[in-house]
Amino acid sequence: QTASSAIKGAIQLGIGYTVGNLTSKPDRDVLMQDFYVVESVFLPSEGSNLTPAHHYPDFRFKTYAPLAFRYFRELFGIKPDDYLYSICSEPLIELSNPGASGSLFFVTSGDEFIIKTVQHKEAEFLQKLLPGYYMNLNQNPRTLLPKFYGLYCVQSGGINIRIVVMNNVLPRALKMHFTYDLKGSTYKRRASRKEREKSNPTFKDLDFLQDMHEGLYFDSETHSALMKTLQRDCRV
Repeated sequence: QTASSAIKGAIQLGIGYTVGNLTSKPDRDVLMQDFYVVESVFLPSEGSNLTPAHHYPDFRFKTYAPLAFRYFRELFGIKPDDYLYSICSEPLIELSNPGASGSLFFVTSGDEFIIKTVQHKEAEFLQKLLPGYYMNLNQNPRTLLPKFYGLYCVQSGGINIRIVVMNNVLPRALKMHFTYDLKGSTYKRRASRKEREKSNPTFKDLDFLQDMHEGLYFDSETHSALMKTLQRDCRV
């Protein structure tokens, strides 16, 4: 496996290059073909006339739909300088509890962004979703879908490491009373005994039904807004 420090370094160098390069491209409306663009740059360890020298193995960095994701970041109020500073100024922090899928998770030092490795099929699926995601963001600004800020791929030594940058909804400083990972299914959806023994366990759907059997209470206005948002999100 590629060393974790090399992955983190390559992510920071690649995003630093691609976001910096975007500043020279004028703002314009997002076109359908923008969702399918893939830009690629080679970053040799000795550097080049386009890229800085670094102490990691040579790698290629791919950026998916760069103009579309620039639009998404602007829509979410993320300025390019803030995005770069948050991701590139301090070492990324690897979370010690990988997901069941085997994905690696990194957070930025300020806890604003989370970076997750994804499989090829997941990255492909997200790219196919982008036109619908774009439409939903414009028509449904209160969306509860994850906020996607970028989709990238690090290629090194014959290995492809695809990553997605998202908003971090669970910053480490936030004290959670209960955490439930709900997927809308009851099949094998109960926290394991090992998980329950943790100081801050993550429960699942069957646990929620058992613990919160009376459900959650909202005032009618909040309930109505929430249901409308969920219905719109499900159409993406």
